[in-house]
Amino acid sequence: MDPLTPLTATAEFEQPLREILTVATRAMPGGTLSSMVLSGEGGPYTVASSAPRVLDLDTLQFTARAGPCLEAIESGEPVGSDDLASEARWTGLSADLAAHGARSVHAQPLTLDSRLQGALNLYSERPGGFPAEARTAAAVTAGQAAVLFQAVLHAARLDEVITQLREALNRRAIIDQALGIVMARRQCTAPAAFDILRRTSQRRNIKVHQVAADLVQAVTGSPPLPPSFGAPSGAPGPNGTAPR
Repeated sequence: MDPLTPLTATAEFEQPLREILTVATRAMPGGTLSSMVLSGEGGPYTVASSAPRVLDLDTLQFTARAGPCLEAIESGEPVGSDDLASEARWTGLSADLAAHGARSVHAQPLTLDSRLQGALNLYSERPGGFPAEARTAAAVTAGQAAVLFQAVLHAARLDEVITQLREALNRRAIIDQALGIVMARRQCTAPAAFDILRRTSQRRNIKVHQVAADLVQAVTGSPPLPPSFGAPSGAPGPNGTAPR
């Protein structure tokens, strides 16, 4: 699965992108429509748009596997046309875009996470809709989207690290509960109890924390208790020392 897809499908990512598009569209000549497209493993997809009908214009390019959007993504350079009604570069596609109300187009490449990842698409209802100042505004908007992407990506990675840490602490808490049971039953030390869990894990070919969870469930009749963060801790760890 494309690692960007779950991230860009979230409201935290889509809403700010729509707001950026709204601001950018207001700064453009009248009749401008806009979208942001990312390139995933399954092909390009629209992640945000200024109006629902922009999706049709993007989809025409995706289906044809051609057009200014895809060329901008591939080349890393802006690609546009002042009049799609007379454009000869994309046979058939240009006429289809014009038939859907787009007379001129400008695609600005998006560099996200230090890689070329997509394009900002601008469509105008009139020929010559994107003079030099409009193309400059498009480049600025693409830069703003890159900054937003980096911020959201950093937050997502931080959340992933926190989730992994919580999972590790939860597994440790389960193992600690099982260690207490084994130590009481066998009258042994924490390292010896952990060795018993480890050998059982190898024999059953499952993780140590699952062996521990099964033991706690069998003895207490209830699932292992979740960790109590911030509570005083004195249970011995696998090495016989109390965790800090």
